[in-house]
Amino acid sequence: MIYFSLAIGIILIMFLSFATNGLWVKYINNKFLKGFLLPGAIVHELSHALLCLITGTTISELNLFRTDNTGIKYDKPKVPFVFDFIITSAPLFGCAFFILFISGILSNPIRVNNAFPEEILLSFNGLFNLIRYLLDSVWITFHSFRSQFRIEEVRHVLFLFAIIVFTVSMSPHKQDFKYLIPGFAILFAILFFLEKFGVSLLKNSWWSYFIKELWTITTLSISVLATLLFFTLIIMGFIKGYRLTFGQKGSNK
Repeated sequence: MIYFSLAIGIILIMFLSFATNGLWVKYINNKFLKGFLLPGAIVHELSHALLCLITGTTISELNLFRTDNTGIKYDKPKVPFVFDFIITSAPLFGCAFFILFISGILSNPIRVNNAFPEEILLSFNGLFNLIRYLLDSVWITFHSFRSQFRIEEVRHVLFLFAIIVFTVSMSPHKQDFKYLIPGFAILFAILFFLEKFGVSLLKNSWWSYFIKELWTITTLSISVLATLLFFTLIIMGFIKGYRLTFGQKGSNK
């Protein structure tokens, strides 16, 4: 059931990053946000561009310094939907790669659980248990990160900066959801049924390693994005409450 877990997790990442990025773009000073998210924006757009080149899709416009996910425009791909999915999903994997890459450079400052979900029967109850396992994994990852994080450690601070920047930069374009959600659902369904029919890719060490790392970055990204979105909404609530309260008083005077 690892594939269904990944499908649900990646879809959660898309929505959480989209919501967080959208709120930040709307309410945070644009120049500050551009500077803060610049590394992620560059990776995001270059990921699109790289897959455009690989699929033979013509790029009509490329701006690496946009933080609102409108930095690239390209012509209609030669193979509709399939290439659309490949191109639009590229930043998710590009940003995930850089999180793992930076973690490696910093000697893995934070170690999180990367155990696969246990085998769960394909049923309604199994789906419920699957979602519960995913949420439990995210919760464990969050607490593991919090317990290991030391603000006095420079590499810990750098890693925190990296995961914030690159998880928020995973945010897809609004119009990309029509390719991403069905695309990931179909992809992981195919992988799941291949396993059921005896074609076990997980027996290959390289594939098992890839899926395990993807699972690790999925749970880590969800825990980071959920926390960021939560605090963003809390701060927005306080600011709006302050403006409504004191702004109203000021206008009455």
